[in-house]
Amino acid sequence: MSASRMKWLVPAALSLLSAVLTAEETVDWRLELLKENGLPAETEALRKFLDGVNRPETNLDQLVRQLGSNEYKQREQAQQAILLRGRKALPQLRPLLASDDPEVRLRIAAIIDSLEAGQHWDKSDLLRLAVGSLLRERGNPGAPAPEVHLFAEFFSKDSPSLAKGYQRLKFETGVGVGGSVREGIARLKGMRADDGDQRLLLLAKDLTGKAEFPDSFRIQTRIGGGGEGVGAYHVGISIGNVRALFHPGYSGGAFRFEQVSNNVPVVPTTDMGFDPPAGELLPMRIDVKRQANRDVEISVMITRGKDTFRKTHTVKAAVIGKLDRIGLDRSGRSGGDALFDDFVVGVE
Repeated sequence: MSASRMKWLVPAALSLLSAVLTAEETVDWRLELLKENGLPAETEALRKFLDGVNRPETNLDQLVRQLGSNEYKQREQAQQAILLRGRKALPQLRPLLASDDPEVRLRIAAIIDSLEAGQHWDKSDLLRLAVGSLLRERGNPGAPAPEVHLFAEFFSKDSPSLAKGYQRLKFETGVGVGGSVREGIARLKGMRADDGDQRLLLLAKDLTGKAEFPDSFRIQTRIGGGGEGVGAYHVGISIGNVRALFHPGYSGGAFRFEQVSNNVPVVPTTDMGFDPPAGELLPMRIDVKRQANRDVEISVMITRGKDTFRKTHTVKAAVIGKLDRIGLDRSGRSGGDALFDDFVVGVE
């Protein structure tokens, strides 16, 4: 996966980060993220990085001045450094949209757009947490790992087949149709003779050792599909027995919630207000909250540029069942491959 692709950051409130990946099982996503962003993994380099992004906010003035430098390289470095401060810098950045310097105004607007692009997680927070986790491990080797509160999969390791799953994800299909991972994208195969669902599953028991996920969590990924058979297939994210889905390339996207077990709609099909293009990965975020009566509120947000679709629905406990699995889903006999990029699950 290219370094230019967005890797979402986790809010600083997620202070418990666990090294849940072992060399024998999977790639350590923390080291993977460092490599993609050109950061060395040596301890002293990690300390310097953490010191740099945690500087007092007064240093922001110097970076803003550098945005207007005559040197292109300095302008680029300053923009990246400000981005790495994450969403916490937004209150200081917004007034700068009125700067007298047109170059500063342009770059500040680009930074704000990146930080507010519908993503709760952004790269700087995730980098800080990954670095902090590695430093804690090295400073206290052998200490028990904290309870897992974060899962991240970047699909950076190519795999010609998903028949046996992918790293910590299980693969499930009723028709034996496979998928693959290449060039940083997970692909669930389309255009096949038999119908049936396919999904890459994150199981609660594999991540937390418990039967179900917590009562409140957030899912985020980038999702889309190929251009073949538009409208004849859909892609989505499933939670328990309910999936939130849309149709790539189809007019209005035809969003809906439906039951995984029988494909029966939970709510009527809804126009998203924009056409989700085939071949383009769109940020999709889902907030899940179990209510006191065991019903589950699901809030979905899908963005494309300045366009944002939102839908919230409370699903009856008997319909959604156990919150024991989260899936990256594709369904439909004809149509293109389902495409998934970075997949992050975090507890608020």
